[in-house]
Amino acid sequence: MRTLYPSLILGRSGGARLALLATAMVTSLGATGCGKSSAGADGGPDDADAVSAAALSSAVAPSKPNPACKGQCIAALDMTTHVYEKPSTSSPKIGYLRMGAIVPRSGGPIANGDCPAPGGFVKLEVGGYVCVGKSATFDLEAPLVRASSVRPNLENPLPYAYGFVRAVAPQYLRIPTKEMQLASEMSLKEHLATWSKKGEMMNQATLGANDVEVFGHKPTKLSTEMSAAELFGGKADSDPPPFWLEGSKRSIPNISGFTVPDGAIFANRVIRHSGIAFVGYFKTDKAHLDRPFAVTVDLRLIPTTKVKPDAASRFHGVELEKFGFPMAFLKHDEGNKKARTPVKLTGQIRGKDESQEREIEGGTWMKSKDLHVARAPGELPPVAAKGEKWVDVSIENQVLVMWEGKKPVYATLVSTGQDGAGDPKTTKSTIQGTFRIKNKHVTATMDSNSKAGGEPGGDGKQEKDGKKLRRGHGTFELRDVPWVQYFEGAYALHASYWHDVFGTMRSHGCVNLAPIDARRVFMWTDPPVPEGFHGAISNDNKGTTVSVRY
Repeated sequence: MRTLYPSLILGRSGGARLALLATAMVTSLGATGCGKSSAGADGGPDDADAVSAAALSSAVAPSKPNPACKGQCIAALDMTTHVYEKPSTSSPKIGYLRMGAIVPRSGGPIANGDCPAPGGFVKLEVGGYVCVGKSATFDLEAPLVRASSVRPNLENPLPYAYGFVRAVAPQYLRIPTKEMQLASEMSLKEHLATWSKKGEMMNQATLGANDVEVFGHKPTKLSTEMSAAELFGGKADSDPPPFWLEGSKRSIPNISGFTVPDGAIFANRVIRHSGIAFVGYFKTDKAHLDRPFAVTVDLRLIPTTKVKPDAASRFHGVELEKFGFPMAFLKHDEGNKKARTPVKLTGQIRGKDESQEREIEGGTWMKSKDLHVARAPGELPPVAAKGEKWVDVSIENQVLVMWEGKKPVYATLVSTGQDGAGDPKTTKSTIQGTFRIKNKHVTATMDSNSKAGGEPGGDGKQEKDGKKLRRGHGTFELRDVPWVQYFEGAYALHASYWHDVFGTMRSHGCVNLAPIDARRVFMWTDPPVPEGFHGAISNDNKGTTVSVRY
């Protein structure tokens, strides 16, 4: 068994048994479970056929160095390059960089037994130490650094371009010839015949999270106006293949964490309904079946004829200083046209139990059971009296409220564990209690062998409360889930780009948020993620308090 990205196996979360790929992806053949893909005998023999089209040998210009460097920077070479509190691997980790990140340093290297010469530990300007060697470099033009020059966009609710796999597909390591593709993909001729007739319609874009102008975010271009390349993280449909795919060769190593022999055609397959993040796109010629390919974050290639771009939910909550408190979101209305609409409450209540009603501003009364009510808990946590920030999650109402001391600042709908207030040890329920955020990640990967009623998989045609589930149920992999914040063991607050039923209990235990809301919460909570980092760890128990109650 070989490991490449170091991993933290975390159990069920976000509708899945979750593995945060913070350090290792287990790559043994046949391995299954959290953060591991079940692997078959993938990776074919080397093929000497050269790529014939001149366009396929074009090189992408190298990325420009970080202007803040002034010649004093390091670049990350691993999907997880650890940052230590002190210049020692036995020192606490305070976060990590993702491959391709270029960050300013201060001073020269400190070589010791933990990080020997010719490298050494280097202090970052934002704090912490990185070992320059196998996981980091002073060479900002190193091939792996250039290959990973597309960084997550922290200004967007979705930091990468995303899509869902519609048919099992190999994840190619090199540009595959026609013969390679026909040998690797079942019923490929039939698939391509369907694609030639319906492909444009099948990959038609919809408006999504990045298209909403809210909280200072202003879209530069709507998803519905984007080219195929832009929907998969590229710049234009004329984009050439990246420099590391020149000819029929691959000039950088396989970094996916899936072990393959030298010269392999592909590294593992990706199953139907998997969610994938992308950072690039290019087209091929007739010798390669005229297929376009998207580049995944871990630098594998997936034919876009088998992936549908996805823009995620446009739903988001409300700023309470302007809107008012208490408030609620509608559960139902005639035709469900206004479901999830925020409404102001006067605070007046009449009746009890199933007959209880609440007054909406303007004099209308509605049954409490038809509202997702955002209100203060019966008892505030001790941090409220100290004026600290804290997050309140109500399982009963499926509402999250952000507080600054005793002042509510933001409210939105969530999807907590599908088994409600059950025992989290034996059911898919969200753990209750008062916790502190332990670590935060711009993105993390989740997978699951979930059962019916779980997370994505299936045909995507189910409905609940009149709202379409964006994906069905079953076994799946969800890569680069955005804005992940762990508060207890495997339980986290995180964005869910695979469904749009916020306000409905759905997950396997985590607290699902729409991407716009997840980013809003992530940027507000502690610990902050330093510039250039992909994740941060709270070692002092001063992360923002998360209170989960029924």
